[in-house]
Amino acid sequence: MAAVAAEKTVREEVEKALADGEVNLASETGREETERIIERVVAAHQAHALSGQNGGEFTDQDRSELTRALRDDFIGLGTIAEKMLADPTAQEWMVNAPKRVFRDNGERIERVTDVVFKDNRQVRNFIERLLEQVEGKKLDRLTPMVEARLPDGSRISATLPPISSNGNVICTIRRFRLVAMTLQDLVALEFLSDTAADFLSACVKAGKNIIVAGPVSTGKTTMLNALGQAIPGGERVVVCESSAELQLPQVLQNCIGLEARPASADGLAEIALEKLVAEALRANPDRIIVGECRGPEAMALLWALASGHAGMSSVHGESAEHTMSNLVRFALTSGTNIDGEQAREWLRDVHVVIHCDRPRSERAGERHFLPRRIDEIVEITGVEGRRMSLNPLFTGSGADLTWAGTGPAFLDDLERAGFRSPQ
Repeated sequence: MAAVAAEKTVREEVEKALADGEVNLASETGREETERIIERVVAAHQAHALSGQNGGEFTDQDRSELTRALRDDFIGLGTIAEKMLADPTAQEWMVNAPKRVFRDNGERIERVTDVVFKDNRQVRNFIERLLEQVEGKKLDRLTPMVEARLPDGSRISATLPPISSNGNVICTIRRFRLVAMTLQDLVALEFLSDTAADFLSACVKAGKNIIVAGPVSTGKTTMLNALGQAIPGGERVVVCESSAELQLPQVLQNCIGLEARPASADGLAEIALEKLVAEALRANPDRIIVGECRGPEAMALLWALASGHAGMSSVHGESAEHTMSNLVRFALTSGTNIDGEQAREWLRDVHVVIHCDRPRSERAGERHFLPRRIDEIVEITGVEGRRMSLNPLFTGSGADLTWAGTGPAFLDDLERAGFRSPQ
């Protein structure tokens, strides 16, 4: 109780000093001045405590913890945000209501009782503090839904009432915890086998068109990043995303990134992902990568593949076959004057589909997640009407992915790229 009272007193003194000095917390100079004010007020409070003037002890540990909390709130992102983003186990945070906060720790989704908000106003302040780091993103009555990428790579989505029909400000923060840059990194994590990694690396080097498939949060973005690292250095690559998450523009020599933009309340026009993919064709690319196809941009990607450009993308799907059906459905939303059968014909330009999964199990009445892994690598061998012919290239899953022996039609291309199929 003494520590709580001390924090309240010191916080009020810091707030008064900031108001009296008209300190601008949004500027670097203002943050430096705030740092000095916090240090001065906390030191004065400790001196008074040691002399018995304000009742109760105030240890060095108390001073350190209080200083950290004040820095988080006044200079950083806030105590709750700093705690959430520093959690090494959290893969996703879900705020359903001020006192209903859940965390995906990689093994299960659990309710967190030591991270709660006072009310919806504090939840909204928390979101707005995070959005201060993202240019052009805000949450208000005119834009009651927002999706943004934070500087650390996390992705936040948030919604205000009445769009949020439970009456609460809600948000999710997805952290990308499957830390891997290359296919060999993923082998070390048992996401796939050495043979599968060699095969996929050869597919990339040979310019084959690849779709990375899977349900939500199964490692599709990480897989796409790892595949991108295998692109030969002499190629020009254009990356198109609705929200920039792929690291390839930063690590590949001749690579540029394009990010879509929603329309804004102050009159900025929307720049759709579909348009970016179409414009990418004018940037002289050897290869086009679309972060995720989930709408009309699917048609633009299929058109790019049909025109001879190598390409990769991720698409949501429960299996390789379901994913390709989804790709057709998304393509048809473009309004292009083609029907489903014609769109399916264009799937012939996709060579390989990689399906990622995050299996679940029941233990002691609770649902738990198993490690992420690849469970399908297939070749599209034909499209006839509504039916697709798929050739499974590997059996098993994850580290146990084993060459099936039924090599793809383009095996000669892969062997020229360095792949040697197991006997």
